[in-house]
Amino acid sequence: MMPFAALLLSFASFAALALSMPQHHRDLFGNVPGRSRELRLRGSGWMLLTASILPAVLDQGISVGIVLWFGVITVSALAVAMLLTYRTRIPAPGFLLFSRRGE
Repeated sequence: MMPFAALLLSFASFAALALSMPQHHRDLFGNVPGRSRELRLRGSGWMLLTASILPAVLDQGISVGIVLWFGVITVSALAVAMLLTYRTRIPAPGFLLFSRRGE
């Protein structure tokens, strides 16, 4: 169960980091993030990524937990990249809830 928590935390962190970039934010929401929103997204992304190592290390120990964490962040980064790449063809319902364009 703990690796799943690490996966969710790292997925949320990479999503926040991607949304802090003007291009990805514009693709999903139709506007560029303001400076304060960009900094909040970037800060929360890094904090979540740092926190995502804890469940893996607490569950598996330090040596196996770090290796597990690297695998988890790889999977979650690929998942976020694929969602952002194919969002125009297959809209993600979670992202549509916060969309201001009404697509």
